[in-house]
Amino acid sequence: MPVGKPNKTQVRAEKSLKAYAGKRDFARSPEPVASSGHNGDSREFVVQKHAARQLHYDLLLEMDGVLKSWAVTKGPSLTVG
Repeated sequence: MPVGKPNKTQVRAEKSLKAYAGKRDFARSPEPVASSGHNGDSREFVVQKHAARQLHYDLLLEMDGVLKSWAVTKGPSLTVG
């Protein structure tokens, strides 16, 4: 998140992130834990292998200070283009 006074979107995102983290057991899964030390100059992303009922990958992109997640059912492509 950018340094300075947070805007309404950032405050909502922070509350949402705290509520989400309260429901997770980060010791059970290797999901990255969010931090508030982000300087706002770039956006973060994560590709996570998710061994749920069916093996798939999750793509997590930072938007408005939180990581939003999409399942990528066939895995990342190994070819570019």
